[in-house]
Amino acid sequence: MKDMIFLLMFLPLIILALKNPFLGLCGWIWTIMAIPTNMLWGFSSDIRFTYILASATILGMFFDKDPLRKPPFHSIFILMLLFLIQTAISNLTTLGISEISWTVWNDFFKAILFSGLIIMLLTTKNRIKTFLFALLLGVGFNIFFEGLKFLVTLGSYKIIGIENSMMTDNNLFALAILLVLPLYFYIIPEVKQKYLKLGFAGLAGLSAISVIGSFSRGGFIGLIIVSWVVFKKLRLKNKLLFIVFGALIYSSAVYVASDKWEDRMDTIENAAEDLSLLGRITAWKLATVAAIENPLLGTGQDSMQNHQVWRYFYHDIEKMDFITTKNVSPDYGKAAHSIYFQVLGDTGFLGLLLFLLILSKSWFLSKKINKKYPDTWQGNLGGAINTSLVVFMISGGLLSMAYYDLVYVLIAITISLSRTVQEKEPN
Repeated sequence: MKDMIFLLMFLPLIILALKNPFLGLCGWIWTIMAIPTNMLWGFSSDIRFTYILASATILGMFFDKDPLRKPPFHSIFILMLLFLIQTAISNLTTLGISEISWTVWNDFFKAILFSGLIIMLLTTKNRIKTFLFALLLGVGFNIFFEGLKFLVTLGSYKIIGIENSMMTDNNLFALAILLVLPLYFYIIPEVKQKYLKLGFAGLAGLSAISVIGSFSRGGFIGLIIVSWVVFKKLRLKNKLLFIVFGALIYSSAVYVASDKWEDRMDTIENAAEDLSLLGRITAWKLATVAAIENPLLGTGQDSMQNHQVWRYFYHDIEKMDFITTKNVSPDYGKAAHSIYFQVLGDTGFLGLLLFLLILSKSWFLSKKINKKYPDTWQGNLGGAINTSLVVFMISGGLLSMAYYDLVYVLIAITISLSRTVQEKEPN
């Protein structure tokens, strides 16, 4: 019954996507973030809803004569295309399993394609705001259920990530939440309806609880960063409210999580003895060794996780033993657990340069919008995205999420945002 109801709700979206690609784009981002198939167990669970909606949206763009559509030409997007090409060339010479590398690249290609469509179609305030609604409701769909399960079970339910997505473990899900948390704080004062305000405020609170419930150390550090940035921007009266509600959410979540959560966070202070961190350091060293031997192309996407590639570069690990002499086993490949070392090992120094240029230019652009247009919706949104990028660049240093679609979506929104402010500037 549930499958049939969802299917009947989904069918009109296909028609809307064909007639109005922008609405198709909104539905597309919702399905990417919500992963509705995880809630379906009948015949609909095998239907590729995102693929169908994406196809309808792209097909609709060939026939729709949208006067608001713009070409995606921008220096940051060109860098994104160059980075996509660089990863493809690296995969052609991969040292690992070719099928795995191209599977990663295929998902990355979709992220860049989607980003290009965002730049083309998000050309007005209403469109940007509507798209943000779809994005936040999509991510909020999982935040609501995961956070609620954690609270209802008094912490016995551990948040381990979302199946069939790029948020498949607790650390990745925590980072995804942190990337949208500043957007929740942006959208709350923007909406006029009381119930929408309460709804988004509730999702913001559940976001913090879900990060704590994920037992992610990197997520906890990111939560501190977001909280501090948001706190600085509030007025005195709102700061007091923020402290009260923040303390209430924090104490409730930590009380529910009990000793397990405290023990997990204590490992931050004892990092030198943490085997998990030592394993990451070994992965970082091997990614560097691989990049030194293959400076222009690296080893191909996700190749360093292949045990044969891992063992091959492990023979030269003594080149990096000035960092630490404690290394994990040479027999099992590990993920880089860092966006920077992930890109370095996958694509070499050239790919890392392109990746850093994308992040830095996006950060400066969002910062510029925030400073140049204070107390405007563009400036506030620019500040929110800037905070998200800071969290990604810091917390991402401990996670392998360099090709995560949500990051490139936020960058594309920043580009669209910059165009709306440029149009208002006098010639």
